[in-house]
Amino acid sequence: MPVLIARLRLIVLPCLLALAACATQAELRMAAQQEQWANEAARQGQWPQALRTYEDAIDNVELGHGDMSWRARLHQQAAQAARAACRPDAVEHHLRSAAALWQRAGQAAPAAPPSMEPSCGARP
Repeated sequence: MPVLIARLRLIVLPCLLALAACATQAELRMAAQQEQWANEAARQGQWPQALRTYEDAIDNVELGHGDMSWRARLHQQAAQAARAACRPDAVEHHLRSAAALWQRAGQAAPAAPPSMEPSCGARP
């Protein structure tokens, strides 16, 4: 019986690891797609939709164990969308999250160009 259990572990564990890796890649692919959708919504001035979609992308990058600089960039983009959507609470949350992630990644936060900083209710 112990030999059977040991053999099952040799089979089951690699299968579980492979499934987890596939799930991680799927989440990262979904996050990349969501980032594109959010960028498009922002270009069209649909700021609440852009904010929600950036936040969904952030969740998928976290679930997929994406790199910190990608997460930080998504938080910065979400903060810009939140500012334009008149959501100061979300602006503060996303800016703080971005700053913490840039610091953990050992990088300085890139400054967004003034044209990329929409004001509350702005249209492109």
